[in-house]
Parts: sequence; structure tokens; C-alpha cells
Amino acid sequence: MADEPSPPDEQSKSSNEPSRSAALRWLRTRGGRITVVVLVLAIAGGVGVYELLKPDLSKDFVVASGRIEGRITDILPKVSAWVVELPKDEGDAVRQGELLVRLDDQELRARRDAGAAAVESTNSRLAAQRWNLDVTTSEVTANIQVAQADLVAARAALERAKASAIKAKRDANRYTELAKQHYVAETLAETQRLNALVADRAVVEAAAAVDRAQRQLTLAHLGENRLDVLRAQVVALERDLDQARKNLAQQEEIIQSLTITSPLDGVVLTRPVELGERVNPQSMLFTLVSLQRLYLKAYVPEPLIGKVALGQKAQVWVDAYPDRPFAARVSRVSQQAEFTPKNVETRAERVKQVFGVELWFDDNPGGVLKPGMPGDGVIRIREGLPWFRPW
Repeated sequence: MADEPSPPDEQSKSSNEPSRSAALRWLRTRGGRITVVVLVLAIAGGVGVYELLKPDLSKDFVVASGRIEGRITDILPKVSAWVVELPKDEGDAVRQGELLVRLDDQELRARRDAGAAAVESTNSRLAAQRWNLDVTTSEVTANIQVAQADLVAARAALERAKASAIKAKRDANRYTELAKQHYVAETLAETQRLNALVADRAVVEAAAAVDRAQRQLTLAHLGENRLDVLRAQVVALERDLDQARKNLAQQEEIIQSLTITSPLDGVVLTRPVELGERVNPQSMLFTLVSLQRLYLKAYVPEPLIGKVALGQKAQVWVDAYPDRPFAARVSRVSQQAEFTPKNVETRAERVKQVFGVELWFDDNPGGVLKPGMPGDGVIRIREGLPWFRPW
């Protein structure tokens, strides 16, 4: 029996099998390659767009590395004394007003006690001299007043004596004339002449009394000179008391200076003294650094220093806080170049010159920044650009 022909649909299906297999092979080869090429072009295009949009670091930013430093405060004693208490050591944090060191010296305290005794003694002598001046002033014033009254009375008595003498002399003359004319007895005329002589004698005595009263008044006024002397003594004692008080205040200040507290919030960098030592005014007790007055001392290569200016904003990253930038600003730019301050091996590195730049921190929250920390600063040349971490 002859073979029957296949149905039309089966023939077409069998005839399309080779073409489908070829298409699959083509997609797996040429098509896959096109897909890869498209993906590569897309990535390259994105990178190109990013390269066009990203800031030019060489023009818009300056990156500088360095270490954190701070303003140093030296603590020195005012006098020679012994170290009797020393609660702080190097690396310790200190608060303003907290005790750093307590000094003591018996000789200084003895001087303070002597100064207090001098003030008390001088004050007592001044009080006594003022009392003496007051009493003497009252006495001299009374003497002058009495002498003036005596002088007035003596002068009045002298005037009365003179008037009596004039009258007695007139009576004597009149009775003498009357006796010559035998109108009165001669004895009466003699009596009047005697009265005139007595009256003249009374005038002399009254004048002498005036002289004595004048001398007494002069002597009373001499007491004013004594008052001047006493006043001068009071003034001298007042000066002595003022000087004694100043000396005591100075000694008190010295005693108070034996207790030394921290003038700032910061960290102890050095403490070259030990408990029990005797220190002098030139001795270094502590060096402190304020945690609120820190800056990054960074170094900018010489070709880039022209882009850096005072007041430019910056951000600093430190190793201890890699994801936390700290705001800063350019506070100082050195006017003189120097060699790179680090150990290098090649001559090319040794001859590089840099400029020192200080990036002052706006804040040190929690005191996390410490002197000596290495840091990397990014100085923004053009405003408005986003910040970036330098590593």
C-alpha cells in the first residue's frame, strides 16, 4: 500500500522547525551582543552625564590635611610655694573654676598675719590720736574763748579806769582852786589830789591787765599750732593705715593665689610638677587648651594657596567620626611658605612647599574634638556646591 501524504498543517509545521531554531541561535548570539552593547552605552552615558554635572574638585574645593590644635593657656604661680594638692593630670578634662593645684607656704601666711596685726595696731593708734585731737581741739577752743573774754573785760576795765582818772584829775584841779580861794578846806583838796593819783595808778594796772589778757590770748592761739601738729599726725596715721591695708590686701591676694583653678573648659596638655615640689613664679604648672577654641592646622600646597581666603567656609572630617563633618571657616592663612611638616623619603616630597591654614571650628558639641586628632578639611571655593567627604 502506497504511503499517504501528510496533512498540510503538519507539513508546514515540519518545514518551519529549521527556521525557528535558526532564529533562536541568532538571538542567543547577535541579539545578546546588542543587549550588552546597549547596557554598556547606557552606563557610559550616565557616567558622562555625571561627569558633566559633578563639581570640579580642582576648581571648586581645596582639600588639606593636618591636626587639630588649640589656643594654649599657661598656668604659672605668682609666688614660691609648696605643692600640697594636685588633683589633675595630663589628659584630664577640666571645667572652668575647677581646682588644678593647691599651694601653701607658712612664711606667706606669717606675712599675712603680720599684715593683719599691723592694720589693727595702726587703726588703734589712729583712733587714739583722733580722740586726742578732738579733746585738744575742745581745750584750745575753750582757752581761746576764755582769753578773748578776759581781754574784752580787761579792755573795758582799762576804759573805766581812764574815765575815773580823768574825773579824779578834774576834781583834784577844781578842789585845789577852791582851796586856794578858801572855799573848801585844804584837806579836802589834798584828798582829791590823792584820789587822782589812785585813779592814775588804776589806769596803769588796768593797762597791765590788758597786756596780760593779750598774752593769754596769744598763748591760747599757740594751741592751734599744737592742733596742726596733731592733725598732721592723724593724716600720717591714716596714710599708714591705708598702706597697711594695701599690704594686707596684697598678702591676702597672694594667699588666695595659692589655690589655682582652671580659667576655662578644656584639657590638661602638660603637668610638669609633682606633689610635694616647691615651685617658683617662673615654674610651669599646667598647659591647658580650650575645647571651644580649636582649629585644624592644615597645609595647602603652594599652587592652591591663591584660592584660599579668610572667611571661606569649610568642613572637617576626623578619623574618630568618619560620618560626621564639623563646620569650620578659614581664620588664618600663613603669609610664608614652609616645607611639608612630615617625614618623607623622596626628594620630590622634601622640597614641596606648603602654606599653613587654620580652619576654626564653629562649635565642638560635647567636646568630642580633641587636640592632636588628625583631620581632613575641605574648603569650598564656590558657594552653593554640595559638600563631600575627602576620602
